Amino acid sequence: MIYPWKLNYWQSGEWQVCNERLKDMEKSNQGFNPTRSSLFAALRAVPDREVRVAIIAQDPYPQAGLATGLAFSIPRELGKDDFPVTLRQLFKEYTADLGYACPVHGDLSGWCKQGVLLWNAIPSCRTGASLSHDWPEYAPLTRELVERLGAKGIVFAFLGSVAKRYLEYVDLTKNEVIITSHPSPRGNRASKTPFEGSRLFTTINDKLVSQGLTPIDWKLDDPPELKGKRPGSETLGRTGNNGALSKVLQNITGASCGPVFDARGICIRE
Repeated sequence: MIYPWKLNYWQSGEWQVCNERLKDMEKSNQGFNPTRSSLFAALRAVPDREVRVAIIAQDPYPQAGLATGLAFSIPRELGKDDFPVTLRQLFKEYTADLGYACPVHGDLSGWCKQGVLLWNAIPSCRTGASLSHDWPEYAPLTRELVERLGAKGIVFAFLGSVAKRYLEYVDLTKNEVIITSHPSPRGNRASKTPFEGSRLFTTINDKLVSQGLTPIDWKLDDPPELKGKRPGSETLGRTGNNGALSKVLQNITGASCGPVFDARGICIRE
């Protein structure tokens, strides 16, 4: 394996322990998520020098075939019926905060191209078992990432109690920090800082601007087969076409995943 970023962790005994455990699972045909080739996809998706935002989550989707190595992202070819509940909650906040229609795919790699690191604090899990790889030997990896990124000054968003473990390694004099619950319904209900209503996306952009950095364009692109078929797609969610757009999306996907708001912030579709 060619390791992304130049990290001390790759030469550490902690990584040797984790790597051997994963190799043992492979030898015994025990599935884990994501696959070996995608284990550090988040680091390959954006060079460390280009990171402006680090969204730190928990661990990968435990369902087989969903985890991509990018936190919250799923394979592009999966439809809305395949969206895991956590992604639905993420997109619910996306539509409420930004006024865009619910995306028709769950590929979040476009955010990475703009300098967003989508990192799971625990990079792997046994298939079907969330938090099953909450190994202490993984902790130095996320700590090193947070410390390295924090040295230059970025925006960190810690989503959930597992991610929040690494808040102590952030230099608060150089960085902006956002803390919410994990987007999952259970995390939302149990938290004093729920993800729902956090306005995560506009808050991140506000903090980027305060640091003199360019905000993120969060709008997810359409798959090639849908491009040009959405009325008003060039200003999706910010024109009077939202009502018609909602109907088009429902006809395409058979479902919706949250409210749509017009430019005034008024809900026009539940």
